[in-house]
Amino acid sequence: MAGMSKEELMKNVYVRCAECDEYITDQIIRLEGKPYHGHCFFCQGCQKELSGASFVPPTEDRPDIFCVQCHQERFSHRCSKCEKPILPSKGEDESKVLVFLKKDYHVACFKCQDCGCSLRASGGEGEGCFPFQGALLCRPCNRVRVEEYTRP
Repeated sequence: MAGMSKEELMKNVYVRCAECDEYITDQIIRLEGKPYHGHCFFCQGCQKELSGASFVPPTEDRPDIFCVQCHQERFSHRCSKCEKPILPSKGEDESKVLVFLKKDYHVACFKCQDCGCSLRASGGEGEGCFPFQGALLCRPCNRVRVEEYTRP
């Protein structure tokens, strides 16, 4: 290696970071064969360094890298009632999404619009869901609305 310029020596010894294109002279993080500096391997959402942290790797349709929290905030189902992301409960890997009439709900948000009782299971508190004119209702509240609507 005698007689090599500094640039030639760098090319032969070090690799360039896929993010900043500078030579990596310390720890290399590799993702899908691409090398990164620790400080260049970060969440595209919150900018937090991901070296040693859990992250969601890029996909063909989404080339960015996200920490798990930012990925969930951006790409999770959203509740049709509260409009917040439907995320897994603490200690769980998957979220519970209740789907009704092609709309997603948190289990806790799937309630009668009039009395607030749970609409989850038939035969239970609200005896299931009985929508009327776009409102999610339990059976008793549905009866009241239908009677009011059909009253002369």
